[in-house]
Amino acid sequence: MLEQELKNIWKNSSKTARISIETDRLVQEFDTNITNIQKKIRKRDVREISASVFGILIFSFFAYEIPFPITKFSCFLSILWFVYVIYKFRKSNQQNTSENLSLPLKQQLVHKKQLMQHQQKLLDSAGYWYAGPSFITNLIFIIGLRNPADYNWTNQIAESLLPLTVNAKVGTIIGLGIFYLLVIWVHKIAAKRDVQPILKNIEVIQQQLNNSN
Repeated sequence: MLEQELKNIWKNSSKTARISIETDRLVQEFDTNITNIQKKIRKRDVREISASVFGILIFSFFAYEIPFPITKFSCFLSILWFVYVIYKFRKSNQQNTSENLSLPLKQQLVHKKQLMQHQQKLLDSAGYWYAGPSFITNLIFIIGLRNPADYNWTNQIAESLLPLTVNAKVGTIIGLGIFYLLVIWVHKIAAKRDVQPILKNIEVIQQQLNNSN
């Protein structure tokens, strides 16, 4: 009886040791992966915020310079959209940088999981809050363009860049549609390639920790 009990104790201790070693390995791999993805997130947030600030300046100039009422209105919509984008990515950046290393590992994993779930939602819904509104404001901008002569407006640089003819408008709208579809696709791929594996790793580690208890 005593011999059997000793064997059971040895088996259980060996199993616990194996789980502990496996958990340590998974945690090390996870730390590397989460550090890399957080760097990507920070770079993306800074890039998008910078691009939005630049967009605000450009469309503020357009709103001031272009006389066409509908196009001018779309410029103000674009500026509001850029402000919203800045808010979204600032919030993402703040969540990404807020980290309490003094918390126990289980609580840190819960926090990381919430962060990654937020990022996945952000990427998967990009068509609704990012690509869609931007395409609509650009569509209104293009539709609102008129003949500069009717408004006694002369600006050679703007006239050479803006799609003022019907064919140019149609071509630009089609090009924008393809571009924004690619934007949605890229965001979906990023969610699947970068975020989902991290979430799976977190779940595996959480399961290993539960098994070791």
